[in-house]
Amino acid sequence: LAHATHLLSGVGATGFIWLAAGSCVYRRRLLRFTRAPDIPITTAMTTLAVPTELPSRAEASHTVQVDAAHYGESYMTLPRIMSCWKQAKLVAAGGGTALEVGIGAGLTAWLLERWGITVHSIDLDPALAPSVAGDITHLPIAGGAVDTVLAAEILEHLPFEEFVSALRELARVARKQVIITIPCRTMGVSFGVNLPLIEPLFASAGVPWRVTHRFDGQHHWEMGRKGFSRRRIRRQIHEAGLSIVREFRPPLSLFNYGFILAT
Repeated sequence: LAHATHLLSGVGATGFIWLAAGSCVYRRRLLRFTRAPDIPITTAMTTLAVPTELPSRAEASHTVQVDAAHYGESYMTLPRIMSCWKQAKLVAAGGGTALEVGIGAGLTAWLLERWGITVHSIDLDPALAPSVAGDITHLPIAGGAVDTVLAAEILEHLPFEEFVSALRELARVARKQVIITIPCRTMGVSFGVNLPLIEPLFASAGVPWRVTHRFDGQHHWEMGRKGFSRRRIRRQIHEAGLSIVREFRPPLSLFNYGFILAT
């Protein structure tokens, strides 16, 4: 993190190149439903409304794919740190309150809190201290509860048949926007330039791995694999009733791709 902070500091002029080609290193965990309290979840600044009628445990058909031990030192590579920074920047730009679906290593929420953004979280593991426990397909949260919902590296843990319904559930909770990132493995090069007085600049170039995706115990699908083109993902987003405001690739990333969606 200290190294990443130095890269982003803008002190001096530095350049760096990140070369990557291989298996996806960006992985987050699937959320599984656990009944949340029938009372509001209170934070220091605001209250997240939790409805009294929640989905039953019988509706929780997903299984946990990644445990808390996954998010150790080896998990926090520089591209992952930069990806969390980019997510936080996009959420902060929207202002207001935010919900992070899937805590992961906790870096994104840590940044947002220090930038003055009220952020709630939803996850399965109580050890990660989420605001509320729940499943992405049955969020136990009132409609329009927050301004922005962030789901980074989560949706690929669901069967693709649930992609549209999960997007609709995220949109139900968001007043303004939904930000998602999903795996999109690319063979190529990613680079950035850090100059004084301006925010670092990043770019990447490459070709997607257009091979048949095989379920690896975590990812049911990935964008760019056979049958999961970017065009198909866009169609599914529109089918969910969302409009694409912007597409982006996180800094130094050759492994994931993001969408900013208006509700």
